[in-house]
Amino acid sequence: MQSITNKYLKSLFTAIGGELKQLVNNAESMPYTTKNNYGRYMGLLTMLQPQVGLDNAVQLLIMAKGNKEGILDAKKVLDSYK
Repeated sequence: MQSITNKYLKSLFTAIGGELKQLVNNAESMPYTTKNNYGRYMGLLTMLQPQVGLDNAVQLLIMAKGNKEGILDAKKVLDSYK
């Protein structure tokens, strides 16, 4: 299952990686208003979650060179609302 997920994420990133990198760059270019910019990553994760699921959205943003700590912090907050 791991290999299928990896292939899916790589394929998806190939298709939308440019847009994801732009979203990450936009988020990172803004002044941080939360620790590790998790507030901005919550917005991005919320936007991506309906299409790809939360875990995949996390991996895609990390692949796009987002702030890993900020992305994981945002995921923790979103997980707490389940």
